[in-house]
Amino acid sequence: MIQRVSNIPNPRSLVVIRQATEEDLRLMASYLIRYLPEGLFPRLGHRFVRRWMQTFLSEQYGVALVAVTNDAPRQQVGFLIGSTNQGRHVADVLHQHKQSLLLAGLSALCLRPRVLLHFLRTRARPYLRRILGRTHAPDAGTTSQPATAVITSVVVLPTVRGGGIGGLLVEEFLERAGADQASLAELVTTAGAAGAGTFYEKLGWTCVEERHSKDGTPIHAYHRSLR
Repeated sequence: MIQRVSNIPNPRSLVVIRQATEEDLRLMASYLIRYLPEGLFPRLGHRFVRRWMQTFLSEQYGVALVAVTNDAPRQQVGFLIGSTNQGRHVADVLHQHKQSLLLAGLSALCLRPRVLLHFLRTRARPYLRRILGRTHAPDAGTTSQPATAVITSVVVLPTVRGGGIGGLLVEEFLERAGADQASLAELVTTAGAAGAGTFYEKLGWTCVEERHSKDGTPIHAYHRSLR
């Protein structure tokens, strides 16, 4: 049934989009590492990625969604993580989870010398400045500026891509972002055929910038107005 997704005009009849749970994190972490290996976090391994993903479950502005098949057994075929207010979400995570994430990250780096060297070359200074800096209570820096929602990662299994599941995940995220009064949604994806720019453009997103990631990979930034 799963392999017939691309031939079904209404993917809602095949999958359910729901809030992720702790039990979903194992597969979510595995999918991220396998299908979105770019960047630092996937290189830190399954345990760190799972711990990082937990912050999208526990914090107010975090969003963690999964797409599961509507038949038995219910199989997880995709997920989305992001935040409906990126500034507040980052502040919450640093306030509540800075020490545990720091310990998890250091442990992962110590087990991976090559990743550690790469981290020291590309990210050490800004990461340490943020981690070692003073962390304020989440409401201490509240401003009147409109909130910006950010999609961090979207994964749909290759066997079911093209059936609209990714669009349903993004649609649910945008509804939650709008409910939290976000005025703009942002994301970045790898430039060219290796990225998902065409997918997002079909959903109404606009490419606003091309730059390079900390690893030197060309990436495109996309915006979607929520007003």
